Amino acid sequence: MAARAGISKFGDGQSTLDSRIGQQGDLIVTELHGRYYEQAVRKNIFFSTSLVRATSIGATAQIGNIVWNPPDSGVNLVMTKWVSNIVATSATCTGMALGIGYQPLTPTTVTVADASGCTYAAVQGQTSFLPGKAKAYAIATLLFAPVSVHVLYHNTAAINTVGVDQVSGDLEGMWIIPPGGIVTMQALGAAAAASAHSSTLCWEECPVL
Repeated sequence: MAARAGISKFGDGQSTLDSRIGQQGDLIVTELHGRYYEQAVRKNIFFSTSLVRATSIGATAQIGNIVWNPPDSGVNLVMTKWVSNIVATSATCTGMALGIGYQPLTPTTVTVADASGCTYAAVQGQTSFLPGKAKAYAIATLLFAPVSVHVLYHNTAAINTVGVDQVSGDLEGMWIIPPGGIVTMQALGAAAAASAHSSTLCWEECPVL
């Protein structure tokens, strides 16, 4: 396959493209923009934010940050970034984890997330973020309790009166939530106290192949 040095620009739909090389013949495979630029600019990256509320351990009555992938969505949720901040001491909450479960029916008694939608920023005249296929909640009643599968961090509950500073990480697409699945940010040990926790979950919506 031919290769060329320097900046290249191609349009969608071209069937034959040259590889790109550096001036020393090295194959360019690094990220040209930010890691998620390509999918973000194509409006395929989404987020859910929950602000200053209690966060449950794995339970059918779930409070916190809850993202449901409807059975008819046609997409997989590929989990990327997470952010968590325990803003007030919770004496028995010892950390946060990613919880995953199965939810074939629409959750009941729901409260929508404080903010959610596409990370391609709102434009003039737009009053909310573009919605995706997934549904984001702050409170939901589920058929099955999500299971903690990925410990995110440890919180020393009594370290001080204000809890732990912001903690964040990248799941790098290793957890995929198929249609009918649900993913949550959930407490370890015991629930975070009322008005004690803020969090964000991010994901890419990819067509089911």
